[in-house]
Amino acid sequence: MESKNFYNELTDIISTFPERSRMIVQRRLGFNGISDSLESIGQDFSVTRERVRQIESSCLYTINKSCGVVLAKKLKKLLVRRKTPLYMKDLEQEDEWFQGFLEKPVFLGHLIEKLTSYHVFTIDDALVITQINRDEWTDLNAETLVALKEKETERLSPAKVKQFLRSIASNKNAGELSQLLYDSIEEKLHYASPQGKGAPILCSVGRGLSNILTGLLVEATEPLHYTELATRCSDVLGRHVEGYVHNSLKDLAYLYGRGIYGTLDHFPKINKKDILAATEKIISQGPAERQWSCSELLSKLKNKFKSSELNKYTLNIILSDSNKLKSVGRLMWIKKRKAGDVSRVDLQQTVTNVIKTATNPIYTNEIKEFILKQRGLDEYFTILPTAEIARIKPNLWGLVERDFLLTKKERQQVIGTLLKVLEKRQQGLHISELKNTLLKEKVLVSDEFSNYMAMSLAQTDSRLKVRRGQILGLASWKDGQRITIREAVEEVAQDITIPMTMLELRDEVEKIVKHEVKQPLHRLLENAGLIRDEQTNTWYKQAV
Repeated sequence: MESKNFYNELTDIISTFPERSRMIVQRRLGFNGISDSLESIGQDFSVTRERVRQIESSCLYTINKSCGVVLAKKLKKLLVRRKTPLYMKDLEQEDEWFQGFLEKPVFLGHLIEKLTSYHVFTIDDALVITQINRDEWTDLNAETLVALKEKETERLSPAKVKQFLRSIASNKNAGELSQLLYDSIEEKLHYASPQGKGAPILCSVGRGLSNILTGLLVEATEPLHYTELATRCSDVLGRHVEGYVHNSLKDLAYLYGRGIYGTLDHFPKINKKDILAATEKIISQGPAERQWSCSELLSKLKNKFKSSELNKYTLNIILSDSNKLKSVGRLMWIKKRKAGDVSRVDLQQTVTNVIKTATNPIYTNEIKEFILKQRGLDEYFTILPTAEIARIKPNLWGLVERDFLLTKKERQQVIGTLLKVLEKRQQGLHISELKNTLLKEKVLVSDEFSNYMAMSLAQTDSRLKVRRGQILGLASWKDGQRITIREAVEEVAQDITIPMTMLELRDEVEKIVKHEVKQPLHRLLENAGLIRDEQTNTWYKQAV
């Protein structure tokens, strides 16, 4: 028969235990606010840890026979279809059967964990009773951020975001925690009103400079020069960040003029479809491997399309939608080959021939000098890795077949292993981790095969992509799914409370990025708002 008061019945049951058993079970369950370990209790009673565990188990068996089923039913009733968190402090108000535990939340929490399938842990300094455990809650936070990042293009309102979070939490049997889930990740959700009008929408998920820039771009009424964006971003962050803004914008926005960036919302109302078709026709009728500048293409289009807003920059944006053309940078475009590969003129094949002729790895400047003499081309062309050529060291190119110390089968194994690891981790690998990753996966490579070779070899496969910060990830990912050194420096700078040496700062950055950091950090620290004290050789944050 159901007890009218859980606490009274429980204390009656415990009072029947032998004194030692009573003291052991009370200490293990935190009757006085602290749960003692098996080791400490065993030492106090001069028994083994195992004996303490046996006594505890026996006592819990007796308690469970009397109260366990009722406890589980009560919690199930309180949690079924619940929309708000079940807080331990409110349990007595929810059901009078729990009266008596208000001053003993730790005790009740351990009883719930020991006697039922429910869990108790702290969220925002309050004990919560739920169907998932702490680790599952942590995983839910991480999974939710990934899921929301994939929905950035859907322009969700805050209400829609919360609705989406309720769905995710409900699927994990934690629907009542959806608001707490939102609260726990809210600082990483960036909302903005498109062009400063209307209701805000989710425009970016994450932390750091790029997320703030995204919000500023969405809210801008017109494309802005990067210096203006840097000023606005510095105002938001309270520190100078211009040194990073220009590079960040290349991956976030479209170029509307020299140094001017915007989103597709800023694109003028011109006939994109017809302009794209006409441009593709011009290029398709030209030489197979010819490169075309947007300025040259514009001169051929001007008689047919009279819009004053069609310029080389807007044309470049239009061409980015083409599945027939490929950008080679600097507002230059070429036609894709039928097989899907592209070549900038026939430079890539020429470069490959130069490397073959050299018989040994050859530096970039030597390759360019040779081609400049032979062809008279601009020395600023870019050499791209292919299935045949890749860098062995920075600026040192070699043949994949000849200079990478691996057979074809071994190269396939290296790439296949990196793909498998990345798909499993869903997180990028820093260049410094590549060789060790291969060795852990039992892929044998020679001592001379370096991390840089592994990264270069990965670049020869279209399924892999190396991003800023030398992070290797899947080409299908929007980014490297790994915090960069720049972002880590910004995080450390934000949290700094006392002056720190460069060594201490580097250690903190390495803890965040989880790999060795060899690059100089001085400029990054300065852009993150830290100041160097030349007398003490320490870095500090200026008081506001």
